[in-house]
Amino acid sequence: MKQPFNNIPGQKSMFTLFLGRFLPLALFTLLAGGAIFLIERKSHLDLLYKYGKIQSQTEQSPLTIALEQHHIMTISAVTLLALILAAPIAWFRAARQRHDMIVEHLNRENLRSIKLLLDSTIEGIYGTDEAGHCILANRSCANLLGYAYPEQLLGKEMHRLMHHSHADGSPYPVSECRAHQMVSTTGSAPILVTNEVFWRQDGSCFPVSYSVHPIQEDGVTIGMVCTFVDISERRLLEDQLRHAQKMEAVGQLAGGIAHDFNNILQIISGNTQILQYDQKQQNPEQPQLQEILKAVERGTALTRSMLAFSRKQPLHPIPFELNQMVRDSQLLARKLLLKNITLQLELAETALVITADEILLQQVLFNLITNARDAMPTGGTITIATAEQVIDENSNESIKGYPPGSYAVLMVRDTGQGIPEEIRQKIFEPFFTTKVVGKGTGLGLSMVYGTIKQHGGFVLAESTEGLGSCFSVFLPDISTCLLPNQQNN
Repeated sequence: MKQPFNNIPGQKSMFTLFLGRFLPLALFTLLAGGAIFLIERKSHLDLLYKYGKIQSQTEQSPLTIALEQHHIMTISAVTLLALILAAPIAWFRAARQRHDMIVEHLNRENLRSIKLLLDSTIEGIYGTDEAGHCILANRSCANLLGYAYPEQLLGKEMHRLMHHSHADGSPYPVSECRAHQMVSTTGSAPILVTNEVFWRQDGSCFPVSYSVHPIQEDGVTIGMVCTFVDISERRLLEDQLRHAQKMEAVGQLAGGIAHDFNNILQIISGNTQILQYDQKQQNPEQPQLQEILKAVERGTALTRSMLAFSRKQPLHPIPFELNQMVRDSQLLARKLLLKNITLQLELAETALVITADEILLQQVLFNLITNARDAMPTGGTITIATAEQVIDENSNESIKGYPPGSYAVLMVRDTGQGIPEEIRQKIFEPFFTTKVVGKGTGLGLSMVYGTIKQHGGFVLAESTEGLGSCFSVFLPDISTCLLPNQQNN
C-alpha cells in the first residue's frame, strides 16, 4: 500500500518547499530595494548640489532629511509590493515542484513495483528493440542464462547470446529465428515454441518453452518481449511417466502370460510324472522324461521371474536388519564370483531395520552381484554398501521425483566396463539382454525391478562407460536402530 506523500520518508512538506522558493526571492527583493535606495539618494543629492540647494553632498538639512524619508517610504512600499507579488509566485513554483516530485515518486514506485513483479516470476522475461538488443530483463532471465544480474544483459544481442545454435550444436541463423523475425514482420501474431533450446553463459544448453509477443507503438512494431521457462524437469517427469506406463503395460502382459504358461507347464509336468511312473519298470533311467521335467523346471523359474517383474508374486514380509542380511549372504555371494573378482562390504554404521520378504531381497542381491560379475570379465571389485537416505525437496535431481520419506538403500557397485546410455534406458525391460544367446534370459534386472516395486521402493542405475556401474535399491519406511551396527566383515 502506497504511503501519503507527506508521510514518505525524505520528501519535503509544502511549507518547506515554499520557504525554499520564497526566501531567495525575498532576499533578492530586499537587496534590490536597498541598492535602489542608495542609487536614488545619491542621484538626488548630486542634483541638489548642482543647483546650489545644498552646500555639500554630506550636508544634513531639512531638505535632505525630508528627501531621504521620502525615498525610504517610496522604496519600502515598492519592496513590500514586490514581496507580496513574490509570495504567490514562490507558492506556485513550490506547488509545481511538489507536483513534479509526487509524479517522480509515483513513477519510481511504479517502476519498482513492475521490477518486483517481473523479478518475482519463475519465468524468464526479456524484451528487445528493433535490432534485437536487450532493453529489459528480469532476474529469472539472468539466472536461467547463467548471469548474476539482469543489467548484464542490457544492450546485448539476445539471439547471438542465447539462441545461436540448435540442440545438436548446428548454427541457428537469426533469419530463421521465429522470435526475432517478429520485429521485421508487419502484423506478426504471438507465437509459442516448445521444442528448442537456449544457451547459458557457460556454454551449456537447456530445453525451453517460450512465447513471443510484439511490442507495438501507434500500430508499429518496435520490438518484442519473450517469456520462457526451463522445461528440463518437466521433460524428465514426462520420460519417467512414459517409462512407468510402458513398464506397467509390459508387466501386465508378462503377468498374464506367466499365469497361462505356468498352467501349461503344470499339465506337462503332471503328465510327464505319470508317464515316468508307468514306464519305470521298462526303462528305469527314462532320459527323455528327465529332460522334459528339467525343461519344465526352467520354465517354472522363468514364470517366477515374469511374475516378479509384473509384481504378482506372493510376498511374505517380515521385519529384519538389512546389514545382517548382507552379511549372511556374503558367503554364498563369494561362491558366485571368480577368483579375479574381489568382494567388499561398506555397511552403514547404524542398523537398518526394514519390513520385506527377506528371501526375495536376497534374490535381488544375488541378481545384482551376478550382473556386476558379468560386467567384469577380466576381474575387478564388487562393493556391497548400505545407507540411509531421506528424500525431500532438497534431494538430488535423480531421486527428487520419487515419493518423499526415509529409505534404506542397498547398493551394488562394480568396476566393470559400464553401461552405454542408450542401453541403460532398457536394462529393466524383460527379455532385454546384451549377452549372447544361451547366456542369459534378460529377466534378471526386470525381476529386480518388479520385486522392489512390489515392496514400494525403486531402483536406480548409474553408470559411466569405462568406469563401472552402481545399482541402488531404495526400500521405504525404515527404522534406524539406536544400537551401533556390528562389524562389517
